Amino acid sequence: MARRVLGAFAVTATATLASLALATPASAHTPVSSADCVKDKAVLKVKLTQYAGGNRNTVLIKDGDKVLADEKFGQSWEKKFEADGTVAHTFTITVKASDGDRFNYEKTHKTPECVKTPPTKPSEPTKPQEPKPSTPSEAPSSSETPPPSSSTPNAPAPGGSTPEPPLAATGASPMWLLFSGLGLVGAGAGTLLFLRRRRSA
Repeated sequence: MARRVLGAFAVTATATLASLALATPASAHTPVSSADCVKDKAVLKVKLTQYAGGNRNTVLIKDGDKVLADEKFGQSWEKKFEADGTVAHTFTITVKASDGDRFNYEKTHKTPECVKTPPTKPSEPTKPQEPKPSTPSEAPSSSETPPPSSSTPNAPAPGGSTPEPPLAATGASPMWLLFSGLGLVGAGAGTLLFLRRRRSA
């Protein structure tokens, strides 16, 4: 009797372990995903393992509105994506399992700008150019003789004496002066004769 009980227990245990072993792969869906900046690039990694086989599972991956992958897969699927690191990204992952909606997987990853643009320096104001010193005009050549100036005094006459300036013209005739002198002499002579005759009378 004891042997029969032990045998039945062993059969039951074996069947239970076998069913668990068969059910484990179907329920052990393992989705793993991450997004990071790697060497100035935005890098997204997706790894899906232990899904039901048959190539009936689907995976859809987007970068914003851009579709990066839209594929079917079997028990596993793995890919890496690189994007421009100068802008921010929003990655969305949608996995639909063929053996039930409870095994579906949805995930969103965001990355910032991986390459920081240095701020531009404000341009310095242009300094006004200082005026160049004017070049002094060249002295006249010694070979050129300056024109005589009206204010230049006359050169002294030979002998060291300076000539007298000419008399200013008054407009009077010299004959008038001569007649005036003769008239005065005649008047004087007449006066003397008159005085002598008066004394002698």
